[in-house]
Amino acid sequence: MYDVKDECYYHINTGQELNLGAILEIGHKYNKFYNEIYNSEHLETNKDANSILLEMVRAKTLSFQNQQVASIVLKTVSDSAMITRELMFEETRKEINENLPSRLKCLYVCKTESELKTWCAIFKRANKNKYQILKLKLTGKIFLGDASLILRQNISLNKKKEQAYKYWHGDKKDNINEYLFIGTAKVVKIINNI
Repeated sequence: MYDVKDECYYHINTGQELNLGAILEIGHKYNKFYNEIYNSEHLETNKDANSILLEMVRAKTLSFQNQQVASIVLKTVSDSAMITRELMFEETRKEINENLPSRLKCLYVCKTESELKTWCAIFKRANKNKYQILKLKLTGKIFLGDASLILRQNISLNKKKEQAYKYWHGDKKDNINEYLFIGTAKVVKIINNI
């Protein structure tokens, strides 16, 4: 972790659209990422993924009634794996150094245009189609982690814990830089809205 003062970084904003000059205080409350994964409900058909899968087992069929039901099950499974991962990473962060920025309260930023392009491609693959690219001036603290240590979700809890230790110790795997920022951020340029 290191300190920054009036340094420029990029941010891919998927939340409420921000205006030039907006000032954000980061690190005191949960971020949009936390709110999305911890508060999402998958009850569009008044059934959750568990009840849908149990019905399929009882009926001895493994086919979904329609695309909406399949989407609910896939999103629930994916979100559950992500929540498990984030809880493991948060627990490990506190064990190693509770002063490191929490993934659940930080602002995710990129240092270079090349890193920004990498993250835009990741967002596109994840079907995040609506976002705003901002240039920010940051004053606060930054932790640099390798996001490739978090991307695989279908692994055991022991492997997740091992990855979390590597992540928080700054180990590198595939060098997908992920900067976690806490402090004050000011929007100095709106690059574009996608």
